[in-house]
Amino acid sequence: MIVPTKKRLTAIFTSVILLFTIIILIISYIFIHQSVMSVAKNHMKEDIRTEFLDQYKRSGIDPVSKMWGEHLFQILNPSGVVVVSSEKSVVFYPELNRGMLQKAFGGKQGFEQRNFRGTDYLISYFPIDGKYVGRAALSLEEMQKYEKNFLDLILMTLPGLFLLSYLTSRFLVNHAMEKISEFFTFQETFSSNVTHELRSPLASLKGNLEVTLRKERSADEYKDTLALSLKEVDRIIALLNNLYLLASSKFKPLDLFKNQADIVRIINDVARNYEKTMASRGIMFTLTGASGITCYCDEALIRRTIENLIDNAVKYTPDNGSISLTAEKDPKKISITITNTCKSIEKGELKHIFDPFYRGRTTKQSNIEGKGLGLYISRYIIRSHGGDIRVNNTYGNLFSLTVTIPLK
Repeated sequence: MIVPTKKRLTAIFTSVILLFTIIILIISYIFIHQSVMSVAKNHMKEDIRTEFLDQYKRSGIDPVSKMWGEHLFQILNPSGVVVVSSEKSVVFYPELNRGMLQKAFGGKQGFEQRNFRGTDYLISYFPIDGKYVGRAALSLEEMQKYEKNFLDLILMTLPGLFLLSYLTSRFLVNHAMEKISEFFTFQETFSSNVTHELRSPLASLKGNLEVTLRKERSADEYKDTLALSLKEVDRIIALLNNLYLLASSKFKPLDLFKNQADIVRIINDVARNYEKTMASRGIMFTLTGASGITCYCDEALIRRTIENLIDNAVKYTPDNGSISLTAEKDPKKISITITNTCKSIEKGELKHIFDPFYRGRTTKQSNIEGKGLGLYISRYIIRSHGGDIRVNNTYGNLFSLTVTIPLK
């Protein structure tokens, strides 16, 4: 779904950018054309005023043809008949514009553009003295060369403009769709993992119930089945709670209910729940941290984070290993560092330990139970408090995490 949408949006953006660019170039071309014509008209007005009319007032009509030998110039009577023509204008007889001729005899100068023998000319009709009207022409050939060069430049750059528009559109679409792509990818992964993770406890629950119902059982057997079923239901509820946090993590921080909490007391309470498990496996647990290390936080969520971290450490610590936990406080934050012995972890695995549903090679080989959500959810909780969890440099068979929580 995302790829076709990206392609469609890229095509739309490319078309819009290219169309906008073409419109700008057309406007630029029109502006250049208008500027060229304006310059030509001003040039003709200045020549007519400073050269021809001044000479006409001083010398009369007769010398005009000789003085303006290099120019296209004619003098017309009210009937439109050419009375005097410069040497160059002898064969230059474009169609007479009687409307402009009448306006010139009315005292108004006018301009028109005509094509004569394959060349465009700017022609001006202007008043002289009431008896005659002047008609001058200026070739636009040289000026049109500049317009043509500009037009050729536009045509040559169109492929480049198209490519630039496409690349720009692709960049903008990819940038704009990045979060949306992440959401859809997350949604697909989330749906797939939810189906996979729920299938196992539900299948186990269904199987236990079906076997129990096949024949009459004793009260103790029914109790055992109900106990197993309750255990599976608890697993499903715990998983759904984790999935709820997982789904929320992509959109917003958690809603926190903060109060003053004693971090060391929470750690001791959680660790006490794992005493029997650690003792049975010969795991040595040490806690370093003065009492009274408090911060303003959501106690239930911080407890859940510490429980995830200790549970994770207990699962991955081999028999007769050790777990150490240190709590420290400075003026701005509380730092909790948990370190445990473990099997060697590849650097490539460390990059993914906070990814949801990620379970490393060691986990799979050791058949350690889990969904791969503990560290991800723990980091989500801590970041919602404004803190963070980071992996410390690990050497050999040690794994270490540090949690930082702001005091306020």
